[in-house]
Amino acid sequence: MKKLLLILCIAITITQVTAQSIVSPTSGPSLKNVSLQLNAHGDPSNSRTSFNANLKPFYHGVASGDPMSDRVIIWTRVTPDSAGTITGNWYVSTDTLANNIVTQGTFSTDSSRDYTVKVDVTGLSSNTTYYYFFQAMGANSLMGRTKTAPTGTTTDHLRFAVTSCSNYEAGYFNAYGRIADRNDLHGIIHLGDYIYEYGNGEYGDTALSNGPRKHDSTETVTLEQYRSRYSLYRLDEDLMRAHQQHPFINIWDDHESANDSYTSGAENHDVTTEGSWTLRKSLAKQAFFEWLPIRDNSDTTIVRTLNYGNLVDLIMIDTRLEGREIQILDVTNPALYSPTRTMLGNAQRNWLLNELDNSSAKWKIVANQVIFSEFHVGWAAQGGQTPQDVENIFLDIWDGYPAERSRIINYIDSANIDNVVWLTGDFHSTFAFDVADTVVDPAAFYAPVPNYDRTTGAGSVAVEFATPSITSANFDENVGALAAAGLEFQINNPLPSPVPPGHIPNPHMKYVDLDQHGYFILDVKDDSTQANWYFVDKINAPSTTESFGQGQYSKDGENHLNTSLVESAEKATQDIEAPKNPPTYGIGTLENNNSFALMSVYPNPATDRVLVQFALANTQDVKVVMYDLTGKIVAELVNGKQNAGVYNLRFERNNLPNGLYLLKISTPEGETTQKIIFN
Repeated sequence: MKKLLLILCIAITITQVTAQSIVSPTSGPSLKNVSLQLNAHGDPSNSRTSFNANLKPFYHGVASGDPMSDRVIIWTRVTPDSAGTITGNWYVSTDTLANNIVTQGTFSTDSSRDYTVKVDVTGLSSNTTYYYFFQAMGANSLMGRTKTAPTGTTTDHLRFAVTSCSNYEAGYFNAYGRIADRNDLHGIIHLGDYIYEYGNGEYGDTALSNGPRKHDSTETVTLEQYRSRYSLYRLDEDLMRAHQQHPFINIWDDHESANDSYTSGAENHDVTTEGSWTLRKSLAKQAFFEWLPIRDNSDTTIVRTLNYGNLVDLIMIDTRLEGREIQILDVTNPALYSPTRTMLGNAQRNWLLNELDNSSAKWKIVANQVIFSEFHVGWAAQGGQTPQDVENIFLDIWDGYPAERSRIINYIDSANIDNVVWLTGDFHSTFAFDVADTVVDPAAFYAPVPNYDRTTGAGSVAVEFATPSITSANFDENVGALAAAGLEFQINNPLPSPVPPGHIPNPHMKYVDLDQHGYFILDVKDDSTQANWYFVDKINAPSTTESFGQGQYSKDGENHLNTSLVESAEKATQDIEAPKNPPTYGIGTLENNNSFALMSVYPNPATDRVLVQFALANTQDVKVVMYDLTGKIVAELVNGKQNAGVYNLRFERNNLPNGLYLLKISTPEGETTQKIIFN
């Protein structure tokens, strides 16, 4: 989504932070453009800003995803002591003590997939909670908890957390921590913007971008940059716990590649300075599939359906990279309303309609990136703005592809498909809509809804729930609290719009919150589906406090929303939490007291540039030196006291000859040496 969620066109000042430069004292052939970027620093006792040394070599924890009735993906990343192939074992148990291991196997990984491990574990029982862990290099990983999908007739209800938009620099991932605390979820549906591609201080609210949530100064364009950004995010304690405790079901939005992306480009991609979009898109996809527990496929597509018995078909679509045409940011442009204009592409749209039409599940839930329903705020234009000026800001959503949206809505209506629920991320705010076809008045950009009754909901063919962001800047952080509160009040307490007289803007919008961060719990039962929104009290510091906002639900067959001021009840049976420490199975107790870890060296072999990522658990002296094979110092890259945190050290080879070099990193606790090949 656009960096500026503006209604009143208030500008945001973006601050660029320059990486610390370290100049080599050596002469002769040497490196150049050497910079050390501290990604996260602060209180050394705050593990959210550093890393857990006791998890070696599984510093990034574990994860699971894409559950089916008989299988589930399990994931980890092994951080090697030196380059090469890493082998190990994986185990799946029905208990937290690993007393009842039901299946196990071996794995192998190497630098070609960034030492990540992904196993599609088969032969499991349906609707069953399992615990899993990995073993390599004489150590065990954390034990993760996962759950398979039910099959057949499902009498129990399903509960999912729904999230999106977690910008590391914008704040702490407290909402992930609150989701991790829950013990009755079937999974976490993540609707995209899992990472953000921008360089340090370049996106949205940057209050923490110079402090404890600082990330790399360079925008992610290359494979090593995407990989190192995922690595930084996955070291976050709250996100690590969420992955440990629940299976994830992921789709991407735009920031996993570049802002406002579409099939053949992106707003935040410059072919002149950043090269081929096709290449960048493929690298972004590669890193996504490496670092997330999504089931691999030959097309690297996120389009798929997961079945939860006869209760839910979870249909995941791609509104970004698969078929989307370039955005038209002008509501007066006739091309915007072309009947052939597409967000999905013909093949994916036909697939979606077929999935909806042929589903035998009670609820058809569509995991979608951007707001599907009409969203019209031209009536709020002020200060010399025209309604068109304001509407032009919001054309990255389905409003920018109106004919295709109408085609989908009319198909659902004409085919009498009940109980369709759209899940939406991207917008950094909370919304709930009745989904009905609308006709836009081009004079005022007011959206009348023919044959729709806002009081009874008659005429709505589906419902839509939009999740707030985990941290990414919402309306009050972009346009100010007063402006956001005014718009929020107008929507939640609709007054007659001045144009045209006597009409209410967005009559199908049932709930909005523009200035809080959090998530919602999707509670699916045979007779109803309810979204319960939860908001964290802050993101500028770690916190364990959250509050219930409101519930919106749709009854079986009614296809419209009702308000609930009471959250739906948790499940009567709660699962046992996965342990906080790795199991001792097969190895006994192993303690890692080293407060330093070399996370990665990208790429290796290298042709011109190298990115080294390392982490410090506490403040200490660090020396990084590059040698050639004769023992001569090529460059002294770092020498001095460094704060706790995760670092990206980058350099270019300059005029170094081809060959093998040694990168030695020394701390008071010891040293590690990494071979680097230039060719």
